[in-house]
Amino acid sequence: MNLTIVVPNRNRFNFNQPSSQWFLNSLQWQDNLEFELLVVDGGSENFDEIKSYLESNTKFKTTVFQHKIGEVFHKTLLNNVAIRKSNTEYVACTDADIVFDRKFTNTVIPLLNPNIMIESRTMYWREWCVEKIYKGELDPYEDINSCKNGRIKKRTTPGGFQCLHRDNWNKISGYNEEEIIGWGSEDVELLERAQMAGIKVQWLGEGFDDIMLFHQPHPKNTIEDLKCQEKNKKVLENIRNFKANPNGWGGVKLAIHNYTS
Repeated sequence: MNLTIVVPNRNRFNFNQPSSQWFLNSLQWQDNLEFELLVVDGGSENFDEIKSYLESNTKFKTTVFQHKIGEVFHKTLLNNVAIRKSNTEYVACTDADIVFDRKFTNTVIPLLNPNIMIESRTMYWREWCVEKIYKGELDPYEDINSCKNGRIKKRTTPGGFQCLHRDNWNKISGYNEEEIIGWGSEDVELLERAQMAGIKVQWLGEGFDDIMLFHQPHPKNTIEDLKCQEKNKKVLENIRNFKANPNGWGGVKLAIHNYTS
């Protein structure tokens, strides 16, 4: 087994809610279960419940740990801490609101290559589809044509999955944890730096017929997180003028080993 899938979380997982159950089920339904799930929690109120549920209700190896980081959801830092903590050759980062196509890992695992970065386009579920999906009246796998008018990220825009060999994570110093705070723009920034470093990008989900990832709607009440995005966009404008994480990455300055296993 040489792939770890990292998921950063803060008050997003609640397995009594359909959105969290869809995320987990979509991984349980994979044809290829040869991967590890590593959930890094940034201070959820229900951390103990999340840890217990995930580590006892998955068909694949699952590890959940906590790295508290203050009031703002610092996604880049959480991702980096988890990448450093993982033990596999390849590490991918995704989101807690993603739903994976059943053939996703069967497609990704044969593509793993130390010389490439795997990116996937993402199709957003249309608002009118979501309630029907959650009620079991619409199957997004079987009825993709009913949802395909939803917003699809452009080819040049990262989706909900970014995968690199461990050597390349080290080469680009992970996500930009010092300047990209909150969430938003961190995936675009990572892609830009990877390409600047000469890493070839392998895209998945080029058309409606081979969409690999679905994106569930974002909650609208994370105001403090949203405030961070304008600053993050300014970082992108100056991406060629600085070195990301010059003082180390993966929580080096924030006591990387100070987590709760």
